[in-house]
Amino acid sequence: PYSALIPLLEILEEKIKTSPSPTKKELFGEIESAVPVSTFLFLAKTLARDRQNIIDLATGKDVVDGAVSARILHILAEVTGLFEHYERITGNTPFLECATKILNEINSIEPMKFDREKFEAGPECGKYSIRKELIRIISNMCCKRKNHQDKVRLLGGIPTILSHCVWDGNNPFIMEWSIFSLRMLLDGNQENQDVIRGLKSLGKVSKLDAVKIGVS
Repeated sequence: PYSALIPLLEILEEKIKTSPSPTKKELFGEIESAVPVSTFLFLAKTLARDRQNIIDLATGKDVVDGAVSARILHILAEVTGLFEHYERITGNTPFLECATKILNEINSIEPMKFDREKFEAGPECGKYSIRKELIRIISNMCCKRKNHQDKVRLLGGIPTILSHCVWDGNNPFIMEWSIFSLRMLLDGNQENQDVIRGLKSLGKVSKLDAVKIGVS
């Protein structure tokens, strides 16, 4: 069963935290690290294949071995933040497209609501961490990458992420990650900034919120 993979994924997650030795050589344009980038490319493909598991988890459905899919998602959110070591995963446009489409679909099934009440399950467990991890991935993969910024805009991801810029008792960091993500999406990208300005003119974005995400 997939659940048997959890210990292996936990070991992999610890390996990610191991900094490469100064004596490591460059391999395929990247600093050789504790875990080959091919491992994470495989996990990204696995996540894309099992995307329905992620959607079901985020919308409150029971998923057999859902903990494995959630763990893989978390690992990929960590890895995409390590730009120097894992260029081939952070630059993987199909994976970014997959993550954006999953987030869009989750939000279409269960739109983010303002001021949710905090459930007993706690802020970091359950379905709400799924959204946060997806937004982390999008943030990381759009940092200083205009082609990725444009891809998220064309997929309609900007309004989706904007809708998550709210306080949520189930996940107190969803707003902070969403604001950070929008900053990455708008950085140096006039077209993306124009999307926010358009929403602002329609009254869907307040002046204060626009300033927070870097749009005057």
